[in-house]
Amino acid sequence: MQAAARIVARDGLAAATTAAIAAEAGVAEGTLYRHFESKDDLLIAAYRQMKQVVFLNAGEGLDTGLAPPERLKRTWKAIYLAYRANKDAFAFGQRFAESALAEREGSEAGRAVARMVTDLRRAGIASGDFKNLPQDLLGSLFMAPISYLLKAELKGRKWTDAELDAAADSVLAGWVK
Repeated sequence: MQAAARIVARDGLAAATTAAIAAEAGVAEGTLYRHFESKDDLLIAAYRQMKQVVFLNAGEGLDTGLAPPERLKRTWKAIYLAYRANKDAFAFGQRFAESALAEREGSEAGRAVARMVTDLRRAGIASGDFKNLPQDLLGSLFMAPISYLLKAELKGRKWTDAELDAAADSVLAGWVK
C-alpha cells in the first residue's frame, strides 16, 4: 500500500499500474492479488490507511479537556503537521480524492474527519463558543486552509510557525460566535 501511495503521490494515479506497484514494493506482481482483488481495491485500502494514520497521529496527545476553541486550533495544527511530515500522504490523498476511485471508496476515510469535526462542533456549541453552522461547512472551513498551505509547500513555500498560528486563528475565526 505504501508503494502504491508513493507512486500516486509522485507520478499520478495512471502511473500506479500493478507492475509499477509491485516493482516499487519489491514483490512479484501476482503477490498483489493475494491481498487485493484488484488494483482499485489496493488503492482504496492505501487511501483508508493513509487517512487513518494521519488522523490518528494528529489526535495523539491532544487534550480533549481543553476549551473547544483551543482544542480546535491544536487539532487543526496537528493535522497540518501530520500531513507536512508526510507530504506524499497529502499528495496521494489529493490525487485520490479527485479521482473516480473516491466515489468507490464510499467516504469511509472521510467519516474519521467528520467525527473529529462533529465532536469539536458539539463541544463548541454546547460551551457557547461556536456558531451553530452545518457540519459540512465547518469541515470545509477547517480543511481548506490545510490543503492550500500544503499545496504551496509542495511548490516550495515554507510557512513560519507564526504564519501557521495565524492560519489556525483564521480557521477558529470562522467557527466562533
